[in-house]
Amino acid sequence: MLKHSFFLISLLGASSLFASNYAISVSADTTKFDYAETTSSGLLDTERADYGKVSGFSVALTPRHNGFYLSASYAKGDTDYVGSILGSGNPYGSAVGITRNEISDYTFGYKATAKLDPRGGWEMPVTVGIGYRRWLRQLGYDELYDWGYYDAGVGLHYAFSSKLSLGVDGNYRKAFNSQMYENLHGYTFNLQNVHGYKITVPLEVKLDQKLSIFGSYNYEYWNIGASNPVGGYYEPDSETKNETLSFGLKLNF
Repeated sequence: MLKHSFFLISLLGASSLFASNYAISVSADTTKFDYAETTSSGLLDTERADYGKVSGFSVALTPRHNGFYLSASYAKGDTDYVGSILGSGNPYGSAVGITRNEISDYTFGYKATAKLDPRGGWEMPVTVGIGYRRWLRQLGYDELYDWGYYDAGVGLHYAFSSKLSLGVDGNYRKAFNSQMYENLHGYTFNLQNVHGYKITVPLEVKLDQKLSIFGSYNYEYWNIGASNPVGGYYEPDSETKNETLSFGLKLNF
């Protein structure tokens, strides 16, 4: 239901997409994955992978200065699991394995850009939006984490020339309807106080008036509070600290 509602909101805003100049971008992504579950006693389990093991793509439709935007990303790959067998009472590190993952993220919102330099060098984009995040974690059984989130961001971009620009963007995210469903027992856990942020450093090189190449570094952090108990089980505190490198093309129209 949450995912369907997100797409409905996106479609309602699509009629305003061409109020100003827009660009569509496509990138190939690879993620350095870092996830950990903890208690007051220490680590319970971790999922880690270096660049090249979790990869995917992103697409985005964005305004040059002011207007609505849409973006979507998808990644898939294996991470190295270190933890313990569920219910065994054994310590962290007593079990190792490989976990398969699928991560998708969608955002819709509005961007407004303030020109800080009359000569066009410095710009400050401000964004307000809504998003949806889904992570399928397969470790012998399935765990599905998903939530909607409110998103607010601000950035600072500088054009060194008509061909080259560099920026930094920071976004704060507050989740709602955050849950984890697992199919081992069929339980759904309500996750508490889920929030995070994303920092992006984009570099763009214009090849001509229409086409650009770009690369970006993204650091994404989520804090996930322990859930309510269900059937004698609960989802513990956890964190994600993922770093993504993206390389792609942007078409201006």
